[in-house]
Amino acid sequence: MTQDPSQRRGAADRGLGQFRATADGGQPFDTPTRTPRLLLRDRGDESTGVDGAWWPRTGNLTTELHNLVTALTPRLGTTTRITFDWNSLSRSQRRIDPPDGIEVTGPLPDQPADLMYVYGPHDQRLRLLVIDPSTDPSHAEARIRKAVGTTTDQPQS
Repeated sequence: MTQDPSQRRGAADRGLGQFRATADGGQPFDTPTRTPRLLLRDRGDESTGVDGAWWPRTGNLTTELHNLVTALTPRLGTTTRITFDWNSLSRSQRRIDPPDGIEVTGPLPDQPADLMYVYGPHDQRLRLLVIDPSTDPSHAEARIRKAVGTTTDQPQS
């Protein structure tokens, strides 16, 4: 019995990882393959130096950049630049390519090693505390909530 070709669509057929600009001006990425472990401060909340916290799943942070950018697009708009103190693995296996339209660079002078700056239109910037992927889950959650000014008693937004 042969299967209908329309039912055998794989990742290549869906265009995962390929450049595809969207009509609304969002990043040209497909829906995230995994939801990033990310918590952002509410808009308008007074910042204590960070706008959110991200706890990547792997030491190669660049493998998760498309998912992170997609999650930040509703808040930031189109991402134009990301600055961070990348580790050697991330530098050698970058997953952002020139057609993605994002400049990926090292840290700015005086940029803390654990902060990632993600820029949108007109140099709008989000400062994300990056939690080491090997951090114990309860400790990581506590650091994330402290960074964005929530406690475990408050519901997550």
